[in-house]
Amino acid sequence: MRFGRALLRVGFRPWHLLTLFLTLLVVSGPSYADPELTLERIFGSPDLLTPLPASITWRADSRGISFVRKVPGAGDTPATHQFVVREVPSGKEHVVLTADTVAVPADLATAARKPFAIGAHTWRPGHDEALFVFAGDLFVLSARDGRVRRLSDTDGDEKDPVFSPDGRRITYTRSNDLYTMDLATGAEVRHTTTGSETLLNGILDWVYMEELFTRGDVRAFWWSPDGERIAFLEFDESPVPRYPIVDQVNRDAPVTFQRYPRPGDPNPIVRVGIVSASGGPVVWSDVDTRDDSYIVRVNWTGDSRSVAIEKMNRAQDHLTLYFADATTGRSAVIMEEKDDTWVNATYDKHYYQKKRQFLWGSERDGFAHLYLFNLDGSVIRQVTSGAWTVVELDGVDEKKGRVYFTANQHSVLEHHFYRIDDNGKNLTRISKEEGTHKVNMSPDRRWYIDEFNSHVRPTRVSVHNADGKHLFEIADQLGPELAATPFATPEFFTIESGGNTFNCRLIKPIDFNPTKKYPVLVFVYGGPHSQVVRKTWSRQDLWHAYMAQNGYLVFSLDNRGSAGRGKAWEEHVLKDMGNVELKDQLAGVEYLKTQAWVDPDRIGVWGWSYGGYMTLVSLMDAPGVFKAGSSVAPVTDWRLYDSIYTERYMKNPTENAAGYDAAAPLLDASKLQGSLLLMHGDADDNVHLQQSVSLARKLIDAGKDFDYMVYPQKEHGITGSADRLHLYRKMTAFFDRNLKGTPSAPVSGLTP
Repeated sequence: MRFGRALLRVGFRPWHLLTLFLTLLVVSGPSYADPELTLERIFGSPDLLTPLPASITWRADSRGISFVRKVPGAGDTPATHQFVVREVPSGKEHVVLTADTVAVPADLATAARKPFAIGAHTWRPGHDEALFVFAGDLFVLSARDGRVRRLSDTDGDEKDPVFSPDGRRITYTRSNDLYTMDLATGAEVRHTTTGSETLLNGILDWVYMEELFTRGDVRAFWWSPDGERIAFLEFDESPVPRYPIVDQVNRDAPVTFQRYPRPGDPNPIVRVGIVSASGGPVVWSDVDTRDDSYIVRVNWTGDSRSVAIEKMNRAQDHLTLYFADATTGRSAVIMEEKDDTWVNATYDKHYYQKKRQFLWGSERDGFAHLYLFNLDGSVIRQVTSGAWTVVELDGVDEKKGRVYFTANQHSVLEHHFYRIDDNGKNLTRISKEEGTHKVNMSPDRRWYIDEFNSHVRPTRVSVHNADGKHLFEIADQLGPELAATPFATPEFFTIESGGNTFNCRLIKPIDFNPTKKYPVLVFVYGGPHSQVVRKTWSRQDLWHAYMAQNGYLVFSLDNRGSAGRGKAWEEHVLKDMGNVELKDQLAGVEYLKTQAWVDPDRIGVWGWSYGGYMTLVSLMDAPGVFKAGSSVAPVTDWRLYDSIYTERYMKNPTENAAGYDAAAPLLDASKLQGSLLLMHGDADDNVHLQQSVSLARKLIDAGKDFDYMVYPQKEHGITGSADRLHLYRKMTAFFDRNLKGTPSAPVSGLTP
């Protein structure tokens, strides 16, 4: 369908649409006369999407937001960046500084330093100052006059600085040790002295960051609410095996060794330390992982007396909450979560400062919901309930007794923003627009930033009050060129098979003709904690729209094992990855074959990561169903993936050897049917290149032909305009050749 028609489904009316396009034409200047999507415009430069500002952050006083905005260059004038503050609720804008005009400290203005810039930052409580790191040192920016003040000048790199809640101090790490600085005196306290390549203080190791603490940063320390103490994690990496990642482009082929535990391997030894902000010895909690377990969350109780430590056994089916005394480290068991399959760790926790209570996210009734507990571990009540899931606890207004969260209560295909009283009454949906809402609430819970997108439009960022009233826009990725470009958008529906109802989506060509027979491209992920069939935006789906524009149907189905539909739906993969997922994907193919406009002999499949794994499973275990498949960065043997993720679902290989064998495409190489395009980045630190190289060896030994592409110096996401353009042009040519029988132009001329 055309983009304009799609907008009507999310609240636009024809007169709104006319006003939008007239405004865009007047403001933007150039006229876009119904252009077609091209791979160069989807993945090339300049970006088809209007860039969003970076590092959007709430001020500590909730009176404004700040962000970094790129200002495009013109002619010989290079692009620059602005640090911007917007007042809340008025939206009034202040450009605090422009990077190329700031008075850079003299000792930074050297050829050895990179151009001055401000990125991620945090606001000092009680002050108009923002803290950031540049060139490995700490700086503070005054929002009043735009002056930059240097706080540190060291040989090591300061990382992940955080203000204390009272704004008097900063804590950060340097060379794998933990430090605090008193802002009044500039005095620095070194809390640990053991930091090394194998011992990390206050810093997450790779496997914990990837699989347990999944919010994207490496910080592993937490201030007490009263600003007097810091809890932190110490990681002993010495038992963990190393994996080499080689830079083959560099003449000397330097090697980076990554600590990477695989199923059955030794994991890092982790313990919790507690230190006084003013200095003194570390108090070590008696909660640690010497019994081959995990520390999955650390919080402070609201009274600052105890550290709330969540510990999980290695099988990840038994979680225990301990409260460790902040002065002695001695702990007491508060509550436990057990499950016959596994317990999903969650960030959905809040420890009240005025009441001796805490909110706790749990799937104990089969769906992710919020529960209110006393500090002694006794449950008070279930706050949310129903056959839907809480996606994120966004904030708690303790004065009003309100809990704010994101959930799929309205539709499993959408994420909306809600509030409920902490007595479990007055559930209210705050966001209204159809699609996906990701919320960032202000510290005082009066306002929120809404990152909204849907299946028909990219992300728009706006600010609202806590009741949902729109205050002002921050930015919108929807620019005039994309708005003028017609492209196909998904249809959503369900199918029934084997007593299950599956959510599906289908992208058809804009000029779809039901009397024709079309080739089909099945896009799959299929693994836990992911949901493909949702009303959300993805640049990848612009490529799907491009393929539809060129005569393909693009189909997806969320199989059992995927997210969004409760724990029982997810648990089907226990000890048996790849099996039930394939059965469900084949149910989707059977549905497609019943449609007169589908060519059953021209069905292809593709996916990335777990989806790459599922592509291999499909080509090897469903003979004759798929004519071609493209597998990007796949797992080929779960014995080669990391310990925490794999053992959660497959358990230890010593107790499930048959399950590991059955789930390994590496052992099924001789069964490959159909054409295969295998692609991987050689610097992938998540799914190692070894996975694809091992499969290539097996395929060659089995006499199987296949296409193979390695992206040098690229990690799991294979990022970068040139690489993404090359990858998707290569996939397009591969499917054109194998599903349409039409030769494509060589993958050349790739200058973005």
